[in-house]
Amino acid sequence: MATCADAFSEFTHDLRLDAIPRAVRENVALRVLDILGIALASTGQDFAPSVLGLVEAWGSGECTVIGTKLRAAAPMAILANGSLAHGLDYDDTHTTAICHASAVVVPTALALGESLALDGATVLAAMVAGYETITRIGMAAPGEFHARGWHATAVCGTFAATLVAGKCLGLSRSQLTAALGVAGSLASGVLEYLEDGSWVKRLHPGWAGHSGALAAGLARGGFTGPATILEGRFGLYRTFLGSAPDPGRITAELGSRWETLRVAFKPYPCCHYNHAYMDCAARLKREHGLTAAAIQDVECLVPAGEVPIVCEPLEAKRRPRTPYDAQFSLPYSVAAALTEEEVGIEAFSAERIRDERLLALAGKVRFTIDPTSQFPRTFPGRLRIRLVAGRVLEAAEPVTRGSADNPLSAYEIVVKFRRNAGRVLPPARVAALQEAALGLERSASLRPLLALCALP
Repeated sequence: MATCADAFSEFTHDLRLDAIPRAVRENVALRVLDILGIALASTGQDFAPSVLGLVEAWGSGECTVIGTKLRAAAPMAILANGSLAHGLDYDDTHTTAICHASAVVVPTALALGESLALDGATVLAAMVAGYETITRIGMAAPGEFHARGWHATAVCGTFAATLVAGKCLGLSRSQLTAALGVAGSLASGVLEYLEDGSWVKRLHPGWAGHSGALAAGLARGGFTGPATILEGRFGLYRTFLGSAPDPGRITAELGSRWETLRVAFKPYPCCHYNHAYMDCAARLKREHGLTAAAIQDVECLVPAGEVPIVCEPLEAKRRPRTPYDAQFSLPYSVAAALTEEEVGIEAFSAERIRDERLLALAGKVRFTIDPTSQFPRTFPGRLRIRLVAGRVLEAAEPVTRGSADNPLSAYEIVVKFRRNAGRVLPPARVAALQEAALGLERSASLRPLLALCALP
C-alpha cells in the first residue's frame, strides 16, 4: 500500500513547470525576491557573525553565501542562507501549518540549483514541491507541534527541503521516498528560546534545509529510510505528537489545490501572531490621533494557542530582555505600533527595546482569551483601547494582512525587498537583483542571480 511519503515522492518526481499554474509560479518568484532581501538585511544583525564564521571555518565551496564574499559547499550554504532568511523573523508563514515556508525552501533550492548548474524552471518546480510539502505536513495537525514545544518550521521543513534537494538531484521516486525516511531522523527544533530570547530559532530553517540536502544526498547513494516515516507506528506524528492524523489529511488534493498561494507574506519583522493586533493599533492611532499619554490600557483578545508564544509570562513580555525577545512579545509589538511611524527593523533594536516611554506603554497592554477566533486557520487580531478620558476604542482584523485573503500587493513586496536589500547593496544592484529574481523561471542559470547577492 502506498504511504504518504510515496505520495509526496510521486508528486515531486512528476512535477513539471507547465503543470504549475502561472499564478503559483509568479507567487514563488515574489517569495524568492522577499527572501533574498531579508537574508541580505540579516547580515548586519548581531547573530550573523557566528553563523558566517562557522561556515567560513568549514572551508570554501561552489555556492554563494548571501550578502558576503564567502562561498561554501551546498549544505553549509543552505545552513547559512536559511538562517539569514529567518534571522529577522520577516519571512512568510503558512497560517494553518504555522510553518515559515520560504526560509527553508528558497535557500535549499538556490544552493542546489547553483551547485548543479540547473536552469530556473527546474529550480522553481523544486520550490513548489517544497511549498506543497511543508504546508501539508504542518496543516494535517494544525497548531499541535507548537503546543508540544516543537517548532513546526524546523520539523516539517526538513521533509520539504529533502524533496527540494531530491528534485534538484534528479532522484527517482523510490530514492525520494527513502530520503524522506532519512529526513525523519534528522527533523528537530524546539521552542525553548522563548524562555530567554536567545537566537537558536533563527537557525531552524537553515538546519532543516541542511538536513534535507544531506538526506537527499544519502538516498542518491543508496541509503534507505522507512517509507512509513510520516504516519507509521514510530513515524513523525506519533513520536512528536502522540497520535497520527488520517493519512488522507496529509496529502489531500496534492497537485490540484496549491497551498503555496496561501503562505502569508509578512509586513512586520516580528512574530506573525502579532501582526493583526499591530494593524489594529496602527489604524486606531491614525484614525483618532492617539498618543501614549491618552491611553489608559490596551486589551488584546487572543486565541489560546498564541498565548504561550507571545503573551506569557506577561511581565517578561512587557519588558523584553533581547531584541529577539521583543519580536515575540505582543505587548511590545502593539506598543511599537502605537508609537512608531513605521514598525521596521529598527523598532526591535537593542537601543529601542530600552526606551522607557515605549516600555511604559507596553506595560499597559494585557490580554484575555478569545474563544471565537479561527486560529490557526487565520492569525486574527482584536483589541480594545481604553482612553484616560473613559472612551473605549475597538478594532478587529480577522485575517492577517499578507495572507491570500488579505494580500499584500506585488508592489508592496517589491518595496519591502528594496528596503531590505538596500541596507547592503547599492541601488543599481538592487534593481538588477529584482529583475533577475522575478525572471527566475526564464533563466538558463542561477549563477547570475546569485552573483548579484554576493559582495565583491
